[in-house]
Amino acid sequence: MDLYLSIVLCFMTSLLFSWNNSSLFISGLISSGIAKFRRLAFLTTASMMIGLMLEGWKMNPSKIVIPQLFIISIIAVMVTLLICNLLRVPVSISNIAVASLIGVSLSMKIQIDPTFLVKTFLAWILTPLAALILTPLTYSLLAKFFSHLGEDLTYITTRILIYSATFYGAYTISANNLGFLLPMICQSFEPVYIIAFIGILLGTYLFSEKLSYTIGERLAILSPLQLSSSLLTSSLLLWILTQIAIPAALTQIMLGSLIGSAFSSPISIINMRLFRKIIALWILSFFLGLAISFLLGVMLK
Repeated sequence: MDLYLSIVLCFMTSLLFSWNNSSLFISGLISSGIAKFRRLAFLTTASMMIGLMLEGWKMNPSKIVIPQLFIISIIAVMVTLLICNLLRVPVSISNIAVASLIGVSLSMKIQIDPTFLVKTFLAWILTPLAALILTPLTYSLLAKFFSHLGEDLTYITTRILIYSATFYGAYTISANNLGFLLPMICQSFEPVYIIAFIGILLGTYLFSEKLSYTIGERLAILSPLQLSSSLLTSSLLLWILTQIAIPAALTQIMLGSLIGSAFSSPISIINMRLFRKIIALWILSFFLGLAISFLLGVMLK
């Protein structure tokens, strides 16, 4: 692939990725009044870069399908992501990426590894269910721990927990999702670290704030401890999937986790109407990514 084209695609992919996903780590904490946007945006950007650099290499799409299909897939992902970002809806980037690979492989009549598809679809179904079950347990353990602390120590420890959960969530989603996308553009990560960092930084600071407030204030109202429990549980499940190179979405896992958090305490509110809307848009974005990549594959065949 041409060097300049690779730079542009890497920058745009990183920007669109952070535009959509940064809201996951910023929204709930803003709506709870824990921290300001700029501080969380900086933490999210740094965490995403660290995750990409340390564990992004574990995701390798070239094991699934031939690299010649990557350019069409990444363009389809970018177009679909841009549409969803403009609609201010957090979507599953991994779903769109896998859908785009399926679409272009169908147009080129090239088979994707069926074992990979089965494992991936099962992971998408089972991990939100696991998060729904495990998050109340995490919350109960943390609540019991905090019940033994004094007021001042509870305040300090809560903030340490919140920032740690935010760091870990951004770390794992970048390692998994960007680690899966960027090899479609270039085989080695090192030359594009600076480009990826600039894209993540601009996407987080310039575009994610409106999406953050939309999701944080409209989807769920949870306590800081519930938010931390949700993030920690979801991030751990995504990290496990990263170790076995399965692309997955923290947004998917976290919806199950948010419901689990809401059920763990009567002092919480979740907007089921918006919840159903997000699920529907995920499904639509999957087929949109598949359709765009299929059409591009047909035109360029």
